[in-house]
Amino acid sequence: MSEIMNDESAWSNLEWWEDEIWILESLLSPKELKIYMTFLVDPQAAIYERKRGEHVWAAKAALGRLKDWLADEGVISLSLSHNWEKQLPDFLKGLDEPRDQKES
Repeated sequence: MSEIMNDESAWSNLEWWEDEIWILESLLSPKELKIYMTFLVDPQAAIYERKRGEHVWAAKAALGRLKDWLADEGVISLSLSHNWEKQLPDFLKGLDEPRDQKES
């Protein structure tokens, strides 16, 4: 269901605030639907010393690649704070909304 950017050249094109981008592609109708899930780097972290996977504080998903880490329009967010598990069901429900809209 998902494609992770594994090509090292793709990683060199990430912005400072992008730790990883997962491309989630629907296997059900509509099959062409893709959602881009971006794992965000904490803007207060020491980014020059940071390794991939460190200081990730949130995930945002949208129908296209985010242009800005502050983007909110058409974006589903999940804070990765200490109680992220409680927010997860709403986040997953939000990931299904574009599929529901395309089917109607």
